[in-house]
Amino acid sequence: MGYLNLTKKGVAIVLSAQLLLATQAVTMAQAEMLGTDAAISKYAAHADRGFLLNELQRDDVQAAIVAQGVDPAEAAQRLAALSDAEVASIVMQIEDGSAGADIIGTLFTVFIILLVTDILCFTRIFNFTRCVR
Repeated sequence: MGYLNLTKKGVAIVLSAQLLLATQAVTMAQAEMLGTDAAISKYAAHADRGFLLNELQRDDVQAAIVAQGVDPAEAAQRLAALSDAEVASIVMQIEDGSAGADIIGTLFTVFIILLVTDILCFTRIFNFTRCVR
């Protein structure tokens, strides 16, 4: 009888430990809706980084990098270390062309400046304005 009680007690302890470990180790699966924007942004960041790496491999770009005194391999490493937001910002700047290339905004600004100077009688460019005195 003593041997049977010892075995029952040992089995109970082992099973209790196993049950405790099994319930502690279980992770709950959590599911949530994934929006289209979140799914696309992951792949867009991948495509943007690939675009920049391809641009970095061009001969004229590498010549400009070397002319600035930067090793092309180091430039590729730095590009790989950028965050997704930084890569997206660089790609957007490349696609825009250059800073200040908005010709419509520039022309509108020049027109407004000339109009105000005509109204204040500093210039006489437009015939439809009258001087304020």
